[in-house]
Amino acid sequence: MTASYDYHLGSDYHKSYSHLVVQDSSGKTLRSGRVKNDRQSLGGFLKRYRETSHAVVEATRNWMMMYDWLDDICDDVVLAHPLKVKAIADAKIKTDKIYATVLAHLLGADLVPKAWAPTHSSTPSANPCDRSKQRSGPQPSIRTC
Repeated sequence: MTASYDYHLGSDYHKSYSHLVVQDSSGKTLRSGRVKNDRQSLGGFLKRYRETSHAVVEATRNWMMMYDWLDDICDDVVLAHPLKVKAIADAKIKTDKIYATVLAHLLGADLVPKAWAPTHSSTPSANPCDRSKQRSGPQPSIRTC
């Protein structure tokens, strides 16, 4: 970890809600709760923790939306590899709160097994003409008569 963060945010993401845990740099839980999955609710929950914070979200179904929202709020977002996190955080009793707490602890200790997350510059353009420039190999030629 190259940067020092005051707050570590763990997120257990579901279809309509997420459970979030905010911890300070010593690992003490400052806030924990269930939040509706929308930008406004997430921003309200994390309002006090925007400065020098980073977050972790597991790469599960529809993770991109939560990743983007957290990226707008936090200084850094880590995408956790779901199979490797389960191997580390496997527990007999698993609740949303426990899982979000484990993710926050792993993030604070820089032990999150990372998955690749595309940056804004690596995502495909909405313009189909731009995509044609991304092809590799020989380009087809068109003959006109």
